[in-house]
Amino acid sequence: MSQAGPDQWGVRSRIEWLRSTSLSERFAGWRESLLAGLDRQIEVGPDPRRDEALDACALAREAERAAFAHLLTDDAGYRRHALDLLDAAGESGGCWAGAAHLEMYPLDRADLQVAETTKAFANVLSWLWPGLDDDSRRRLATVIADRGGRVIYEDAEKGCWWADALNSNWTSVLNSGLGFAGLIWRHYSRTEAGCWVNRARGTIVRMLDLAAEEGAGVEGPGYWLYCFASAQDLVEALANEDGDDLYLHPFWARCSRFLPYLALPDMSGWIPYADTGRGALSGSAFFHGVASRTRDPLAQWFGNEILRQSNDATWKSVVYYDETVSEQPVGAIPPCRHFRSVQLASFRSSWAPDAALFMFKGGSNAWSHTHLDLGSFYVAVGGEALATDPGPWPYRVHLWHSVEPAVSTSWHNCIVVDGANQRMGPQYAMSHDLEEAGDCYSRLVDHVSSEHVEMIRGDATTAYGDALDRASRDVVYLKPDVFVIFDDLLARPARVQRNFEWMLHSEHLILDTDGSLLVQGERSSLSIRPVFPRDCEWKHVMGKTIPRDGRELHCISLRPYWHHKWNVDPARSPYPHWDPRGDSDPLYSGECRFLVVLQAAASGAPRMDVEGFELNGAMGVRIAVRDERWVVLFNRAGRTVDLGDLQTDAEKAVLGERAGRATWAVVRGTQLVWNGRTLLAGEERTSRAGP
Repeated sequence: MSQAGPDQWGVRSRIEWLRSTSLSERFAGWRESLLAGLDRQIEVGPDPRRDEALDACALAREAERAAFAHLLTDDAGYRRHALDLLDAAGESGGCWAGAAHLEMYPLDRADLQVAETTKAFANVLSWLWPGLDDDSRRRLATVIADRGGRVIYEDAEKGCWWADALNSNWTSVLNSGLGFAGLIWRHYSRTEAGCWVNRARGTIVRMLDLAAEEGAGVEGPGYWLYCFASAQDLVEALANEDGDDLYLHPFWARCSRFLPYLALPDMSGWIPYADTGRGALSGSAFFHGVASRTRDPLAQWFGNEILRQSNDATWKSVVYYDETVSEQPVGAIPPCRHFRSVQLASFRSSWAPDAALFMFKGGSNAWSHTHLDLGSFYVAVGGEALATDPGPWPYRVHLWHSVEPAVSTSWHNCIVVDGANQRMGPQYAMSHDLEEAGDCYSRLVDHVSSEHVEMIRGDATTAYGDALDRASRDVVYLKPDVFVIFDDLLARPARVQRNFEWMLHSEHLILDTDGSLLVQGERSSLSIRPVFPRDCEWKHVMGKTIPRDGRELHCISLRPYWHHKWNVDPARSPYPHWDPRGDSDPLYSGECRFLVVLQAAASGAPRMDVEGFELNGAMGVRIAVRDERWVVLFNRAGRTVDLGDLQTDAEKAVLGERAGRATWAVVRGTQLVWNGRTLLAGEERTSRAGP
């Protein structure tokens, strides 16, 4: 701890470097905008109407901007403005918590706004410390302790849910705020503040431990950034104040290899995932911090790319940026990835801006910010979403007390049974353990990858456990633009007919074509080719809108032929399949299998011919596209299947022919023979891919 006072960001010891960076070509525009905005505020003077409309958090953040401007310019006017704003924030009556959070969590006093206000106060006091007298320092530090540190610490000790919910952004933000309060308050009370810092540090380290395997998170890109940028704040402060270098934690070496997979191919924005809506890329400061502290060239590239796309520079950008770190473009990492820790798969044809992207979601419905959408998928080409997610529902108390439409299963690209939602856990999950918080999860398994093929299965049986005894969704990606989706469903025995629906949503019109459907975007298209059930029908579901802007959310529902009481062939028995007087061939059964082929490509996509087949309990599809021929087989029983040109006992098999050469992949098979040529033979079942 510096005897000269707190310096959590390490800026006072390198003030000339900081000023030089702010004047560089990369940040000069941001600096000019910052100073011009503050000059206008100071010139106009206090505005009671404006100040009354701002809460303590907004006022403290304005003070933070003014105090940083003082660092850059040494202008006393910015210093006075920052202190005036802090005084206004400190004088605001009552709790710093936001009204919405108090309504949602009436037994808590600490929330995100308490933490953010605390950190802003701490930053201003740290930056202005040398120019303040002892009474001013103590007065501001007491506000930080009384209204920030103690509130957060006491709620954590009582057992607030965020105190140890290690996969939640709330945990990171609240503990970051607690740590900053402690680093200030220990100049006056080392014992009390030490408890705060130790608790905050320990929780942040456990969060990093949880995410270290792949640098991944469960909440979507926006919340992932909020979570780990808040953790980064405390890591940075501890390094500067105590020489406690938590940047050595393995999380930081891997974290830049997660979020690029959640960006649209042209890097124009994030995909809607969990409670993160589709929006521009953000977080350049975070990645510049990772780059400068760990010398990570991919993080440097991503931070620069976000700046190029979104121009989202902040004062943290100036603090973190180090131009000496080289760039490593994203093309150096594989375009397809299965994140096992968070049950998420991201498959794309390449890292080119016009690439095709397919996201596939597993996980738990008890995880933070989740929707009831296990097994859902997202398809984009370039910057254009073709099969999409509605995005988050507005945050208000109803979202916490009921399942609002945009969170429901039927508003996502999922299987819907009897119009019902998937299960939701009875408690909040504190880790990435799928089974921890209830039977409401989907595990992604059987990932097989090669140059030409990606295969994966999501098993969401527990999430549909009230209605189904089996609910799996297989995805086979035939690179670069064809996706085969196979759903294998088995209803629980009951004297009812089940209503199965296969849902797909898009921001664009979904057109009926000759025996198929077409999503027509402005620059790309998605062909939807239902293969099974043979009697598959579809309907356009009306009345859905995208919550963020009210535009129409187009939706189609594929379903097996529905046997209404009155539309059965009169030559057949009117009795249901479970009645002894009924026909031996039941009107309907508890088993349903969907097989749908998607082709996502730029306008003018090559023609695709699709033909389904069934044999010996297995089913599959033959696909011809360009000069390629593909066979995709789903064979859950693992019996030997002879298709003439292909013989195999694999539970799942893919064989492609390009210019007379075969490429293949199997899941749990012992043999694969193509046109008399043995590609796989063994005694033990194996899952692997060939050339």
